[in-house]
Amino acid sequence: MKKPPLNLKHALNAEQYTAASIIEGPLLIIAGAGSGKTRMITYRIANMLDQGIPQSSILALTFTNKAAREMAVRIQELTGKKLPKLTASTFHAFGVKVLRKHCRVLGYHPNFTIYDQADMYAMIKNVAREMQISFDKLDLYYLANLFGEIKTRRSTWNRENSPWKPLFDEYCDHMKTFNAVDFNDLIILPIKLFEEHPDILESYQNTYTYIMVDEFQDTSHIQYHMMHLLARRHKNICVVGDDDQSIYSWRGANYENIANFEKDFPETREIKLEQNYRSTGNILSAANTVISHNTKRKFKELWTGEDAGSAISISYPEDETEESEFISSKIQEHRGTHNFTYNQFGVLVRSNSLLQKLEEEFLSQNM
Repeated sequence: MKKPPLNLKHALNAEQYTAASIIEGPLLIIAGAGSGKTRMITYRIANMLDQGIPQSSILALTFTNKAAREMAVRIQELTGKKLPKLTASTFHAFGVKVLRKHCRVLGYHPNFTIYDQADMYAMIKNVAREMQISFDKLDLYYLANLFGEIKTRRSTWNRENSPWKPLFDEYCDHMKTFNAVDFNDLIILPIKLFEEHPDILESYQNTYTYIMVDEFQDTSHIQYHMMHLLARRHKNICVVGDDDQSIYSWRGANYENIANFEKDFPETREIKLEQNYRSTGNILSAANTVISHNTKRKFKELWTGEDAGSAISISYPEDETEESEFISSKIQEHRGTHNFTYNQFGVLVRSNSLLQKLEEEFLSQNM
C-alpha cells in the first residue's frame, strides 16, 4: 500500500517544519534537549525523498551505530520504502566504506584489519620489543592515547613527548606492513585519500550532494574536516546539534565546530528548536538557569507546553547508608500516594560499587 504524501505541517511544530522544509544550502539547527530533533531529522530526509532527491544522493552521518540504524528504520517506516541506497552511517563506518573501495592507492589491500585497543597495545609492545625498549618504561594507555592525538592533530611533538616519536613512526610502519588500521585511521586515511586524490574527492562530492550530520556538537576536528571536504562543493549541508550538550571533549569532540561551520559556510541559515517535549516547567527552568552560565554558547531558552510539575528537591545524606534509607523511604511514600508498583521505579547510580548499600536496604525492607 502506497504511503500518502507527507504532511509536514500536521506532523511538526513551526520550527521543526521550517527545518524539515529547507533542503538547499547550508543549515544549522540548534536542537535543545527533548525538542523532537530525531523526529525532525527523519521528516526532513523523508521530505527530501518526497521532493525527488535520489536516496543515493543523501548521506546522513551520526554518532553511534545504534542511532544510525534507528534513523534508517524510522525513515523507512515514514516513507514505506526499503531505501537500500540511502547511506545512514557513523563517520567511522563511512570511512571504512571509502577505504575498502580506494585503499589500494594508499598502499593497503581492501581486506585490511581494523585494530581495537587491545590489538593496538599488542602492536606497540611488539614494536617496542623489536626496538629493545624496556617494558618497564611502557605505559600502553598513555602511548595509545598519545599516538591517537598525534594522528588526529590534537597534539604535536614537543620536548616532553618527542622521545616516543621513533616508536610512533615504527608503529605506523608496522601497521601498514600488517595491512592494519586503527580506529583513528578510519577518519585520517579517507581525509588523506581525498586531499591527495582530488578526483576521488570530486566523485564523492558529486555522489553525496545532500549531507546531514546529527549530534554535531560531538564531532571532532578531523570529523568536521572530512565533512567539510565532502560538502564544500554543493553546500547542501545540514548540521544538527546543541553546544550545551557537548560532553565528549575528552575524546576529541570540539563544540567550536559550530562556529567553524558558520565561518566556512557564511550563507548558513540558523533555526532553533526550543520547545521541549520531555520535561516539566520546573525542570526546564532549573536547566535554563544552569546552562545560562556556559560560555561561548548559542543562546536558547527551552520551554514546554506542559505544567510546572513537581518542585525539584535536593537531599544531602551523610553517607551511603543514609542515602539508601532515604531512597527506600521515598519509594514507599510514592507507592502509597500514587498506588505505584515496584517495577515502576528505577534507581540510577554513578557506579556499580554503590549498589551494595541499596540492595541491603531494599532486602531489609522486603522490597
